[in-house]
This record gives sequence, C-alpha cells and structure tokens, in this order.
Amino acid sequence: MRQMNRSRTKLGAALLFGAAMLLPLSAASALTPGTNPILPDGEKRPVIYLASVDLPQRYNNLLEANLSIVAYDDGEIVTYEYRWNRGTYGSIRSTDADNPVVSFAELQPETRYVLEIRARDNHGWTSDWFLAADMVTPKPPVIIVAGDSIASGYTRQWFSSKGDCVNSLASYGETLRKEIATRLPPQWAPSYHNVAWAGAGVHAMWIGGTDSCGDRHTSQVESISSLADPSTWNIVVVTAGINSTNWSRVVTELTRDTAFSLTERGDRARCRDAVSFRWNLRDRTESIATATGRITDELSQRTNASLYWTSYYSIIGSKLAPAWTPIGAECGDEMADAMRLLESTLKGGLTVGVTWVEIDAGPVATQDWGGWPHPNAEGHSSIGRLVAAAID
Repeated sequence: MRQMNRSRTKLGAALLFGAAMLLPLSAASALTPGTNPILPDGEKRPVIYLASVDLPQRYNNLLEANLSIVAYDDGEIVTYEYRWNRGTYGSIRSTDADNPVVSFAELQPETRYVLEIRARDNHGWTSDWFLAADMVTPKPPVIIVAGDSIASGYTRQWFSSKGDCVNSLASYGETLRKEIATRLPPQWAPSYHNVAWAGAGVHAMWIGGTDSCGDRHTSQVESISSLADPSTWNIVVVTAGINSTNWSRVVTELTRDTAFSLTERGDRARCRDAVSFRWNLRDRTESIATATGRITDELSQRTNASLYWTSYYSIIGSKLAPAWTPIGAECGDEMADAMRLLESTLKGGLTVGVTWVEIDAGPVATQDWGGWPHPNAEGHSSIGRLVAAAID
C-alpha cells in the first residue's frame, strides 16, 4: 500500500482502516472489501481517501498551490488529474504524482469553484472523482518593494530643489509589476505597493525613520507584514544597505575631489582614499549583516512571501551633467572592490531561501544634476526587468 502526499511512502493497513472512521461515506466505503472489484487485468482502481488544497507558499510558482493527497493503489499512481467546476465541469488538467499542484490560471480570482481530483495509475486505471475543495479562489498576487532611494523611485532635478523621496510609479517596482503582469492572465494582474523611502538603511527598515526630504516613516518590516496577504502569492523585493554607511557623503566628497584633479592618476588616488579610508563599511559589516538577517528572518516567519534582495549598480562612467563624468574608469577597480565588499556583507546576512538579484549586468542610466547617481526612467526600467527575470 502507498500513501500519496507529495511523495509516496508506505502506509499500514491499520492506519487506513482507522482513518476510514473520519472519512465521508463515499470515500470510506472504498476501504470495504468487495467495493473495489478486480479489473480485467487483475488490478484494482486507485482510491483517493483525502485531498485538499494548501494555501500558496513562497516556493510555489505564481498561480499554483500544492495539493495534499492521501491515496492508494495496488500498483503505482503516476499522475493526478483535476478539474475546476463552476456551473459545468471544467477542463481536465494533470499534475505530477510526487509533487501535485493545481493551477488557478484559467479561473477568476475571488470566485467560488469546486475542485475535483482523481488518481491515474501505471495501468491507466483512474479513481472516482474526489471532492477536494469548495472554495473561493485567492486574490491576485501582491508585489511589495521596500528599501532605500533606489527602490523608492527618488527623483530630483536641481540641487536647489527638495526632490521626491517616495515615487512608486517612478520606481523599478512599476516596471516589475508590468513585467509580471505580462506573464499572467489579465484577471490575475498583480497589485503593487511601495514602502521604500530615500535614506533608509537596513536598521531604519526595522525601526522607521526620517527620509531625505524630512518626512517621517514607520517600520517597513511592519508595513510589509501587513500588506502581504497569506491567502495569495506575495513577492517582496528589497534594495537596502548602502545607507547604513556614510557612502552618500563619501560619493559627494569624491565628486568634488575629482572635479579639482587634473590627472587620471590623481583621480585614482582620490578614489582609493575615499574607498579605503573615508568609507566606514568595514566598521559596519557585522551590524549590517545582523540587521539584514533579522529583517529577512522576520519576513520569512511572518509572511509567505518570496523574498528577493538586489545588489547595487556601478556608477562608473555615469554623467552628473552632459559633459561631466565625476567618477570615471580610472576609479573602476576601487569602486568594484567597494561594491563587492558591500555585496558580500549583505549576502552574508540573508536568511536561507532569500534570492539575491544581481542588477549590475550592464550600465544603469542615471539622472542628471540633483538626482545623480539615482536611476532615471530608463535605469529603473532596466532594473525592473532584471528583477523580473529572477522571479520564477
């Protein structure tokens, strides 16, 4: 005898007959001798005793959920078939017997359906249809973007202007939403929330703080936890970490220094000085890694979200103004070393199961003047596409 519950295991007869006391009459009667007659080839039909649909989990593909099934066959169950019924019988779909899942793609969200399942064995015999669920389908998936100014869609035109510290439509999250929507049926287009704000570091994500525009924000971790819906699929993407150091001031000072340097050798020396002596990341690595781990561990425990954390991008060669590249190729080695150190610090703190997304696959277009070196619209689009490519 075999029990089918994502994987096949041995099941004692006593357990089966004991479970019969808890089953509906239609299922329990299948355990009674003589009610499942021997077929012409000497086999018996498979029987499903229990079946249900699990809530979506972080390891599920979008619009899919696991089936929990207890079934028996005197040979081997090789597949399960299912149909969603609403007024009429739905199309019959198949799923693997070892890891059975159902897809909601052809259904409408937040709509009542009946799910029936049957088992098919290695001789082609099928069980009776088993009522697995009479349920309302989930809401469309939820996308949540969190972190700092890169994630928040920070925009600023002139140095004298205040800037926009929270602009969810300018963020790469909007491109991510559109990219994910193209993969799904129209009725399942995801919702999108952005809780990031300019200036947030990993510690501020946990406790809240004040953004670069002077506005106060609460904990992003709490916001994510409240926005994530446990009954549907959630995607959380974070870009954060660099603001837990003095990097912004270092880059500002380096831009001034290279403007007054007349040689590439001088620029290289100033870059080396900025990265090696002014930047305080080496003093903050343990603290940043600990906070990153705490954030991802908390979100893993409190939500069913698939978690993604992005890298930063290189600003080498980006233009502050049409004819001004403050940090050129002569700083390449030093800046690459700096980003590698930050990346290893963040990766070292991530909880198991969090996906790291590398967004430095090519140049990221940046804003001019006061918004430099933040992404412009083209830059956010490229980041959003890279994040979308990392999501199954």
